[in-house]
Amino acid sequence: MDEARDLTNDEAQPGRPAGLIGAVDNVLRLLRLFEDHEMVRVNQVSRDMGLSRSTVHRMLVTLAHHRFVEQEPLSRAYRPGPALIEIGLSVVGRIDVRAVSHDALTRLRDETGETVHLAHLRGPEAVYVDSVESAHAMRTGSRVGWTLPAHTTAAGKALLAELPDAELTTLYPSGELAAPTPRAVTTIGQLRVQLEETRRRGYATNNAESEDDVYAVAAVVRDKQGRARGAISTTAPRSRAGDAWVTATAEAVMRVARELGDRIG
Repeated sequence: MDEARDLTNDEAQPGRPAGLIGAVDNVLRLLRLFEDHEMVRVNQVSRDMGLSRSTVHRMLVTLAHHRFVEQEPLSRAYRPGPALIEIGLSVVGRIDVRAVSHDALTRLRDETGETVHLAHLRGPEAVYVDSVESAHAMRTGSRVGWTLPAHTTAAGKALLAELPDAELTTLYPSGELAAPTPRAVTTIGQLRVQLEETRRRGYATNNAESEDDVYAVAAVVRDKQGRARGAISTTAPRSRAGDAWVTATAEAVMRVARELGDRIG
């Protein structure tokens, strides 16, 4: 009798497309209740979903068996379980930062007036995956598709600063670093000094270390779990990159990096 009641209520839902599997639909609707409730109870779910208590109880027991929910011993209410949380974190972790970053890069370009980039770390290299160019006639161009030594770029140094020292040593086993320009560091000891400064102030710089006459400021993008998901940088000709420019640009880059991190979870 309970099952007949549940089926009748389920089919009566307005706007319900044909072909839905009723039991699956009910389970998914139940899980959506956690969007608005920290915990749910059998009576509450039964009332909100128009299902019998016995059906709701069986649904929750099944979800608990698969660790999608867990029951609080004292109140007997149900809360999200480890499997549900792990799946959510896994999905968030796979979100492509580039897919949600372009608007943020555009805002940063408009605020600073200079070209901005999004980069990832691939071993000891910075890989540029997106860019929005400045409108200035004299500007640094897009680097999309470029791969540069991470220790010579602001974005690369921002990301290297997130690594534990042991991993840094693994990336540079000889301790010697290539120097594309005379301003680039050439030893891992010198790099560690720069990375410590990056951690202290929250941003990295590139003073003509990867290319002559290019200055850059970068900050790492972290998700809500604190994981580095990329770095954004603003680049300009050194002739425009005075102390005041560096200070103002660093503030803008760090703010936009935080905002982007909030968007990706």
